Amino acid sequence: MAWTIISSILIFYGILTVVNIPAPFIGLEFGNDTAPRLWYQPPGYVIPIIWFVLFALLGVARSALLPTAQPQAQWWLFALAFLCATYAYYTLGFAKLTHISALWFGLIGNIIVILFAGLVIYQLLPISKLAAYLTVPVIVWTAFATLIVLGELKAEHLI
Repeated sequence: MAWTIISSILIFYGILTVVNIPAPFIGLEFGNDTAPRLWYQPPGYVIPIIWFVLFALLGVARSALLPTAQPQAQWWLFALAFLCATYAYYTLGFAKLTHISALWFGLIGNIIVILFAGLVIYQLLPISKLAAYLTVPVIVWTAFATLIVLGELKAEHLI
């Protein structure tokens, strides 16, 4: 059982890492923003730590699905992980291509992540309550991140 959990977490860390390796090579980097931070915005180094925790929870959720009668439901978690891991591509990448603020793409992406995570939870709940509950923090964090994006949009007078 422990090996299943560890290997599942490592799979999700692998997704996070492999998806993001090309980003800096194609010019998608989150720079050191010198703009004033919102009072509720965590320091930049906290965000990767939170995502490592969230991906670990997704790995544990996957391991909870394996002994069920429907282990193929883990693909919902893989899809959610891929969507979350591609954040730099659909924010900075689209901003670079369109010259529209990355904040707008971040807002749209966050809404999509929240909705998709809700769908994943809905799909997993009848199969494994534990797997579904372990997915909830993705919604909580992304909702909080959405408040940050909205605050930044307001601070930049984009809304």
